[in-house]
Amino acid sequence: MSLRKYSTEELIEFKGNKKGLIINIKKVAPFEQVKQSIVDRLEENVGFFNGAKIYQINSDYLNDIHMMMIKESITSRFDIEFVEDENKETYINTYETKYVDSMRSGENIVFDGDVVVMSDMNPGSQVSSTRNVVIMGNMNSGAKVVANGNIVVMGEVRGFVHAGAKGNNSAYVIANSLCPKILQIADNIAEAPEDDYEESKDDKKIIPEIAFVSKDRIVIESFLPKTLKNKEIYRG
Repeated sequence: MSLRKYSTEELIEFKGNKKGLIINIKKVAPFEQVKQSIVDRLEENVGFFNGAKIYQINSDYLNDIHMMMIKESITSRFDIEFVEDENKETYINTYETKYVDSMRSGENIVFDGDVVVMSDMNPGSQVSSTRNVVIMGNMNSGAKVVANGNIVVMGEVRGFVHAGAKGNNSAYVIANSLCPKILQIADNIAEAPEDDYEESKDDKKIIPEIAFVSKDRIVIESFLPKTLKNKEIYRG
């Protein structure tokens, strides 16, 4: 079933209070339409909104990754900042973190908590985590990472990655370059055709990327933290 396309006025609503602007997303629509509608509304009144503070974005269906991407899109285009709720509860992470200095081929790590691998992952090495996994190097072909939470790779991904392994569709994978043989988030699977996979090894441009689930399929987009937003590598 395709989602109806709404006008900007039907889809989003801007309100304000003493803490800042509140953006209400009133209808269920494709994420790209929601994001573009917010940007269009701000551009229509750019003189009014520049220098403003956004206190809240309300939606019944967008996940944390969608919200992060909306915020990045706004702050990269406008003189607008987001303010945090001072009364928001802060939860202390009681999970342990395992740091792995290096991983040999064939090594298998299973851990109840977060895992940080301080090196490349060699072919045949595996990491399984009940939380999140961070790889400080490259994840080479033949390596495998399975996490109930998110997976972040500071280098390239060429192996098998499975985020949200217990069915979490809000999980994501971030890497400096995503060239996985198989990428899975919850029950959603994306597999690179052999020709594309081989070609990507030499020809793929190195751009930080994020993979997440949207409308029951995996979407891969460029990912730019604020420190990179002015560089001419955005293709989102």
